[in-house]
Amino acid sequence: MNRKNILLLIALFVAIISVVKIAEFFKTQVFEGDATKFVLEDLNSKYPGADIEIISIQRMTNEQGGNYFEIKTKVTKNQYTPCPERMHIFYNYPTQNFVPRQPEIITANCRVCTDSHLNCILVFPEEAIIASHTFPGTEDVEKYLKSYPDAKAEITEDGSGWVVRWDASDAAHYYAVELLKNGSVKSVKKIDKQR
Repeated sequence: MNRKNILLLIALFVAIISVVKIAEFFKTQVFEGDATKFVLEDLNSKYPGADIEIISIQRMTNEQGGNYFEIKTKVTKNQYTPCPERMHIFYNYPTQNFVPRQPEIITANCRVCTDSHLNCILVFPEEAIIASHTFPGTEDVEKYLKSYPDAKAEITEDGSGWVVRWDASDAAHYYAVELLKNGSVKSVKKIDKQR
């Protein structure tokens, strides 16, 4: 074989590998897109009005060598109310021949860190919302929420914790509660609205 034929064979081989890799890439992207679409449609039909988010997607291989996606999602009902309910729901797409994981309940029944407020870690915003009116030192906020049941939470996160602002449209003031991620109430501030 001469040099020209060898270069032609190498170029042909590289072209075939490139076509195969490009086809795999597009197949994977479409497959992941199908998985995302399926999961979001399923969650929206089961939990209408809830805040829904895909947290992670991992490509997995089953025992038969087939590929599937392991998908972790977040569903929060009543997100900005005093008692949001958050859970993590797990999917395998396409469905595999093993029992799916049970949902992981993060918050329910308006309770967080029920055993003790000591060593309580507030990881998720829903936990901070609940803590902002149920932990010791937040009794004024609890009274405010009873007086103004339409109050909504606004929550922000900084490096050390959370700030939960409770505001009702017909109230002359609002509350800002600072919580550390370790579960400590840093401050509760009653702030008059400017009229």
